[in-house]
Amino acid sequence: MVVWQPDTIDAAARSEDVRLPRRTTSRDSAQLRGGALLAVACTSALLLPACSNNAGTASSGTTTTPPGGSTTTPAKTTKAPETKQSPKLPGTKEFGLTEQQFADHVEKTQALITTCMSEAGFEYVPVDVKTVEAAQARVRHDPGMTRAQYKAKWGFAVSTRQDNPVRDTGLGPNLRIYNSLAPANKVAYNRTLFGEDPTADFVFTLDEEDFSSTGGCTRAAVTKVFTPVQVRGTYVNPKDVLVQADKRIVAARQAWSKCMKAEGYDYIEDQDEIIGEYEERLDKLLDGDDPDSLTGERAAALKKLHQDEIAVALADLDCQLKHSDKVFDQVETEVYGHPLE
Repeated sequence: MVVWQPDTIDAAARSEDVRLPRRTTSRDSAQLRGGALLAVACTSALLLPACSNNAGTASSGTTTTPPGGSTTTPAKTTKAPETKQSPKLPGTKEFGLTEQQFADHVEKTQALITTCMSEAGFEYVPVDVKTVEAAQARVRHDPGMTRAQYKAKWGFAVSTRQDNPVRDTGLGPNLRIYNSLAPANKVAYNRTLFGEDPTADFVFTLDEEDFSSTGGCTRAAVTKVFTPVQVRGTYVNPKDVLVQADKRIVAARQAWSKCMKAEGYDYIEDQDEIIGEYEERLDKLLDGDDPDSLTGERAAALKKLHQDEIAVALADLDCQLKHSDKVFDQVETEVYGHPLE
């Protein structure tokens, strides 16, 4: 049984030296950094077999001599059951938030973005929680597609697609406002809302639990609603600590790595490692240019990058299905009573 102790987990979560990989959308789980995560789990006082070989101490059974002089052996006593109830488990939403906390954070952030945009002279309508969640559902997923179908078409959606359904859905009614602007005003609107990185929208960075790339009014808002460590992207989700420290998941991730190696891919950490590689390859190829502007060898190289990304994404999915999915289901059900995704 896992005992949740929020104070010690929270202390570990605020350490910038250790960051747990988080499980991403649609069972595309990140590979566990076993040693670091186990250290966090033990520091956090999770009662896991791997953390300690020490058993609880029993009565020594030594004799005592009472004032009358006769020797007596004390009767063995049973420790009274703990009456204090264990605190609730962390929420299953981003940053370990409960459903209500998540809704409150979204609403506060959207209100602040609205004020900031208005002060800059732009119209912005607060996006409701349901729309934000609908946008999150578009992270590496398309409606009506299975995981295999999506990966066969888009891979990890790094080099393969130039649209941004997460951002567009997450803008809600503001997408119409944006589309109605003149080209020059669109540039100003984007920069005011997102800063220098137009892909660092609120929904995607929230889903990634990393606001470090945000700018503009989005940055100004999240810094007032979320903690500094959450904004910097160094937050350790306590939910991930509870689930991913389980030695069965550690073993499953190791099996995933071996499976990927057998497929010809030498990845030892996580899916983020793959995504990061393809982001770097794409940036190097484009060198700031529009993908649609590439010609000749560069256009052929982009097409090859698409093919490579799709191939590795399908291999990753195959290895997850073989080694990770069922283990996550089992461990999450034991902790939360049901699979989390």
